Formats: sequence, structure tokens, C-alpha cells
Amino acid sequence: MTTSFPEEDAVPDPQEPLEAGRALGLLAELRVAHEELRVAEEEMRDQQEQIDHLLSGYEAERRWRSQLSGLVPVALCTTDGAGALTDANPAMAHLLELPLHRLRGKPLAVYLDRGDVSRFRSVVRELASGTTAEHRLQVTLRGRRQGRSAADLFGFADHPAGQSRDTRLQWVLVPAVPAGTSRSPDGERRDDEHPAGDRAASGLPAAGTLGLAAALAELATLPIEAADRQRLLSRMAVLVRSAVPAADGVSITLGSPLAPQQLGSDSVTAQEADGRQVQAEEGPCWDAHVTGRVVLTPDVTVDRRWPRLARRSEDAPVRSVLAVPLREGEQPVGVLNVYSAAPDAFDGDSRRIAELVGAAVGGVLQSVAERESLRDLAANLEKALTSRAVIDQAKGVLIARLGIDAEDAFARLVALSNRLNIKVRDLAHLVVEGNAAEVLAAGER
Repeated sequence: MTTSFPEEDAVPDPQEPLEAGRALGLLAELRVAHEELRVAEEEMRDQQEQIDHLLSGYEAERRWRSQLSGLVPVALCTTDGAGALTDANPAMAHLLELPLHRLRGKPLAVYLDRGDVSRFRSVVRELASGTTAEHRLQVTLRGRRQGRSAADLFGFADHPAGQSRDTRLQWVLVPAVPAGTSRSPDGERRDDEHPAGDRAASGLPAAGTLGLAAALAELATLPIEAADRQRLLSRMAVLVRSAVPAADGVSITLGSPLAPQQLGSDSVTAQEADGRQVQAEEGPCWDAHVTGRVVLTPDVTVDRRWPRLARRSEDAPVRSVLAVPLREGEQPVGVLNVYSAAPDAFDGDSRRIAELVGAAVGGVLQSVAERESLRDLAANLEKALTSRAVIDQAKGVLIARLGIDAEDAFARLVALSNRLNIKVRDLAHLVVEGNAAEVLAAGER
């Protein structure tokens, strides 16, 4: 067995320096490619986060609209431009005597008397085309068990766009209660000494139920993408006033009563009543904000809980006050203040109606906050999408100026970014805006 040893005076391999140089070059290219991949991954991660937030906000809005619909004690539903049901609340399913899941996709006309179908379809066409914004129609319902029953059907144009699936029409169905009858808690009719229509199937006064339904239907269709939140709050205050019996003024306070973030009201009366509570640093609004519970006073001028406010209110037109805390999800955000000139104006029904519309107002505010957040996220997403193009433009400027290739140009941007402690995208903006010479000079210092 023989062993070979290299000769001591062997000539070195002439290719070795070339291979080492090539390896160093490949390593440099790999570092550049890795950095470029890292930047791309950061942008993709930002984009995915934006998309996730958009989807989450969309689902949250759908959830609160569904929750709002479920709170309403009267029948509400939504149809497309052809009159087919796209959504309904439990009260509507109960009234039509069908399970809720079986209503979706069915034409609303199939639950009406044949003599009402033609008029209903005509109303659908008018609402869907935008010819009219709202319509009232007296109809006869065809129930499976209780037979025919009279009702008022109120239609509101949510998104009129012709008779298409993209069109959305809101409907409120209020059953008529025959003279001398009312409904028991389980929904069955019974003889009653109260006049006709005193109380609807919901247990609320018939007039209050109708006003509540109309206000909730319009609250659910407010343009929550509007940038002017002050105008939105004032519009909601007007809707609340139309829903709560005996209300003479309504205000909405967001944030602390002492230093509110935003205010909205429907009248000077409500503004002055808010101002008196701020000056006194006490009152129903303050207590509702602190405790998170509904606060009611039959006469603020003699209520001993707030002596300073009582003195300031002696010559004021407001007597009764109902303060309802507002929430965005689970977070308290403000107070809904309902004022009346009459003492002891708000009974249990008024309080229940105020709480229902307060929940709806909170839902609208939550959607507004989500839309504002989504608008900011969308702006960030657009920025992320355009930053890549700016980096490519900056690479082109360096290629033309220094006579290097694309990889060297990006490597130069990365090196300058690290040396100057500036993000690559911000550095690229400087280069593209005509500051290439200054950027390169600063990197050589």
C-alpha cells in the first residue's frame, strides 16, 4: 500500500483566487436578495394586516346590524330590488309564522293577500328606482295558522339602484289590533277593556312602537361613512326625539360631560340643558356617565341629588330628564340625554324606548369608529402598495447616475439606509424627488 503526498514545491491552483471572488460576489448578491425579500415580506405583511382589519370591520358591522334588528320589538326585514327577502328579524318571523331561516330568499309578496301583491310590487319599483324614499301600504297578511290579519307595511329606500340584487329596501310591518282586543305576552289575542290600538304586540304603546320602528329603520340606514360626525350626531338626536314619547329635546354627549369629545343636539333647549349640567358639574348626564346606568328624574328643579343643578334650572324650560349611557360594543363612550318640559314625563315605556334607540345609536357610533379606522388602514395599505414602485424608481435613478445594475442599486439603497438610519422607502422618496446627489454625499461622510 502506497500513500501519495503532495510535492512541497507544487504550483498553487491558478483558479483558486477566481473561485473566492465569485463566492464573495454570490454572497453579496445573496445579501441583497435577502434584504429585498425582507422589504417585500414587510410590505406583504402590512397588506395582509390591512385586509384582515377590513374583513373584521365588515363582519363587525354585519353583526351589529343583526343585533340591532333583533332588539327591535316590531317586525323588520330587508329585501332586494325585486322584493325578495335578504334579511329579517325574529319579530318578522313570528308575525309571518315561519322559522327565521326559511325566510331568506323568499318573495315578501307571497305572505300578502293576492289583492295586495300588485300594489306591493309597484311600491317596490318606486323605492328601488329612487322615485320615492319611503312609502306606507295597508296590507293583509296570510298566516299559516291565524289566517288573514291587517297590517301597515312601511318601506324605506336604503340603497336604491334599480330592481337588482344590489338594491336594498328596508321594511317595517306593524300589525293592526282589532277594537276591544290586545295581545297577551305569548302573542295570543284576548279581550281587553283598553281602547283599540292602545298597546301593540310588542307590549309598547302602538304609537310609540311605530315611531320606534321608523327611527330604528332610519338609524340602521344612516350614511355612517360621512366625514361630518357632528352632523351625524345631530341627525341621530332628531331621530331619537321622534321615537321617545314626550321628548322636547335630545342631545348626544361623547366622552366626559366636563370635557366632551363631541356633542350633537336637536335644539337650543337641549344645548342649554347640557350647558347647565356642565356649569353645575353634576346632573343626570354626569351620573349616567360615571355609573353606566340609566338615570331618570321627574323634575330636575327639585331633585336633591343635584342641588347646584336644581338652582340653575329653576327658570329653565326643562323639567324631566332621562339619561341613557351609550356604548360602542362593551366600552362606554357617552350619554344620550332626553329632555322634557313636563314634570314626570317619562314612564317605563319611554325609558324602554330610549334604551332601545340608545343601543341603536351606540351601534351606529361603533360602525362610524370602525369606518374611520378602516379609512386609515386603507390609506396605509395604499402607501404600502406604492412604496415598492418608489423603490424601483429610486433604483432606476441610481442606475442612470452611477452606471450600476439593479442589484447594486438596491444594495446601495440598503447600505445608505443603514448608514443614515432612514427607512428604505423614505430614502427612495428622497432620491426620486431629485435629492440623489445629497443622499449619496451624506452616505460618504
